[in-house]
Amino acid sequence: MRAPALFLIFSGLPAAILWLLFWGLPPALVAVVLPLPLSFLLAGLYHLGVLGGRHGYVVTWRVLAYPLGLYLPFAAVPLLGPLWAAYFGFVLIPLGLAEVHEVGRLRAVLFCAAIGVVFGAAYYILSVA
Repeated sequence: MRAPALFLIFSGLPAAILWLLFWGLPPALVAVVLPLPLSFLLAGLYHLGVLGGRHGYVVTWRVLAYPLGLYLPFAAVPLLGPLWAAYFGFVLIPLGLAEVHEVGRLRAVLFCAAIGVVFGAAYYILSVA
């Protein structure tokens, strides 16, 4: 668990610099503090989609932690953020979950797409309101 956790912590540093440049200090502080606890919560949600798979929660968290750490710096860039979120959420994470847990790719893609649609709709509603 140490390697993915350290990866998330250290990937939060360049993300914080980009958030500071594009959006200011409060989002930059969130980019430093939030990735690790958020990854634990998201992994619990994604693990529901692969219940009955080969491995447990920690492996699901590891599959989620690395793409999340790679995505963090891109999230700050206005046009690249949503594009990279779609790529990581609809391609990398489902394929990783399907391979590691030995579940069907369709099952993993559909569940990750459902999570992506829910979070995308919530983001859209919050940003418009």
